[in-house]
Amino acid sequence: QTGFAMLCAGSIRSKNVKNVLLWNLLDSCGGAVGFWTVGYAFAYGGDDPSLGKTFIGNKNFFLMDDEGDLQLWFFQFAFACAVSSIVAGTIAERCRMSAYLFYSTFLAGFVYPVVAHSFWSVNGFLANGSLTDNPLCGSGVIDLAGSGPVHMTGGVTAL
Repeated sequence: QTGFAMLCAGSIRSKNVKNVLLWNLLDSCGGAVGFWTVGYAFAYGGDDPSLGKTFIGNKNFFLMDDEGDLQLWFFQFAFACAVSSIVAGTIAERCRMSAYLFYSTFLAGFVYPVVAHSFWSVNGFLANGSLTDNPLCGSGVIDLAGSGPVHMTGGVTAL
């Protein structure tokens, strides 16, 4: 978060630096609410291969189902916030604070989790080795450390 905040602050006029630093703080706050309520459940809830391909997960809303998921939640929350922070630099000086807070909460709570589920879940429709009829010539997505879901989602939503 700090690195993205400094990158954004260095690319705008000095009169708006405080605003963009606050935006990056709001990424963490709004992202935490969005990812805690529904985002984590959409991305990682319900990896049951017997269900077949699913668009989103359907378990562990508000982290109610399993206490052991807190470490994984925090790790994935950092990715969800990074997606929102990527966008902060593109809309600096062009957006109202309230609109950005809504946007970062929605991005961390719904958009990123859907993409993460499709790539990383056993039930994701693009997951590697999960389909015989995969849309990607039978191979699925082979992702290295989140480069696809994190940077692709951040870049596409920034456009």
